[in-house]
Amino acid sequence: MASRKEQKEQARARRLAEERARTEKAQRERRLRMIGGVVLAAIAVVVVAIVVSSGGGSKANGLQKGTAANKTATSVQNLLAGIPQSGARLGNPKAPVTMTYYGDLQCPVCRDFTVKGGFPQLVSKDVRSGKVQVIYRAFQTATQDPAVFKTQQVAALAAGQQQHFWNFAELFYHEQGAEGSNYVNESYLSGLAKQIGELNLSKWQTDRNNQALANQVAGDEQTGSAAGVNGTPTLVFQGPKGKTAAASASVPDYSQLQQAIKQVA
Repeated sequence: MASRKEQKEQARARRLAEERARTEKAQRERRLRMIGGVVLAAIAVVVVAIVVSSGGGSKANGLQKGTAANKTATSVQNLLAGIPQSGARLGNPKAPVTMTYYGDLQCPVCRDFTVKGGFPQLVSKDVRSGKVQVIYRAFQTATQDPAVFKTQQVAALAAGQQQHFWNFAELFYHEQGAEGSNYVNESYLSGLAKQIGELNLSKWQTDRNNQALANQVAGDEQTGSAAGVNGTPTLVFQGPKGKTAAASASVPDYSQLQQAIKQVA
């Protein structure tokens, strides 16, 4: 039988062995976590590279690139192709019904109406057939800085000098950035203009300095205020039977737009 001293030494040896085992296990786990972190970081880099190479834009800066931008530009072109434009007007100027659209290009509700609400169907059916014309009027709501508001609206009106206002506005709504992210800058506006294949960029830049366009933006806001507009989008229909506003839904669907048209047509 082992002596008491030997028993103590054996117990101490076991404790030391157990401590070494725990230490080695902890070290292995730390190494595995480090390796896992490196792998995850590498995966993240690859994902970002794929997104960038595929041309996707982030929600923060809005502007799309590459394949995503081409797809959006083609979709907008297909929607508007063959429909006459003049300034901020879309459709036949002799159309019996006029829809005045008070909007802010940075307004997310305007985006939802223009991209996903009843607007695409209205354009495809009633505007294309010559039944309805649409006139866009600038009215600041979501855009925080009045100077930025004027700059972006003038940029759209400058495209309208070449009969491409609605191409610019549609692209803006499709590629709208996150609210409060200050994404609207020269790079963003020029990027949208470059996506309009038929736009003369040199003339567009020159027309942006046209004081008459800035005056038009100010005039639109004054007209809207006088008409009692207090939010965007505000849609006002006028025809042979009078004038009416669209349903109070913030994002009217096509059936609600049709109801308003029938009231005035």
